[in-house]
Amino acid sequence: MIHIKGTQKVTGTNIKAWRNRMMIISIALICIIPFGFAWYLAKNPQLVKDRQKTNYGHLISPAQSIDYDLFFQAPVTTVENLPEIKGHWVMVQIVAGPVCADICKETLQKTEKVRLLMSKDIPRVRRLLLFPGQASPDSAREIANLNPALLITGMSDALRQRLQDSVGRPLAEGTVLLLDPFSNAMMWYEPGFDPYGILKDLQRLLRISQIG
Repeated sequence: MIHIKGTQKVTGTNIKAWRNRMMIISIALICIIPFGFAWYLAKNPQLVKDRQKTNYGHLISPAQSIDYDLFFQAPVTTVENLPEIKGHWVMVQIVAGPVCADICKETLQKTEKVRLLMSKDIPRVRRLLLFPGQASPDSAREIANLNPALLITGMSDALRQRLQDSVGRPLAEGTVLLLDPFSNAMMWYEPGFDPYGILKDLQRLLRISQIG
């Protein structure tokens, strides 16, 4: 009997000691974890900034209506295909001159990446490339061959001015505007934008909109 009681007493003591150790460890973790998390955020401030953002692009408020006819005045793409921009969400890319150079091609790669990542919503999105005046035939042909789904047109002075008024500044090479299915300029992105930013904005817009 004494042996049994002694065993029970030792066992109970061990359990109590284990619980005390666990309590101390828990208290230590409660104190340490917040400091560790704060240190991590301090080393990665973009995590806080990204979560605070509602949109990754610049919001055009109020949205500016762009007459579809302005896009159809100097088509480079087959005339029958260009009206595809009607009733769709459109990523409109600006070219600085008659030739699509390095920045232009890099931006095209980004918008194509966005389009492909839209997955089941790919049919709701179009890409439109705007050349000032008339595009170089060789450059336009090269771009069209590399981007079969891309729509290409010339940009008249009237269209350029309308887009600049919407953005509120001159249109730099690689600028991208986002049009809704009613041809309203809703957002714009500066050259060198993060394609995942446009992707997140588009996914959010398409999720809350049944149009296009």
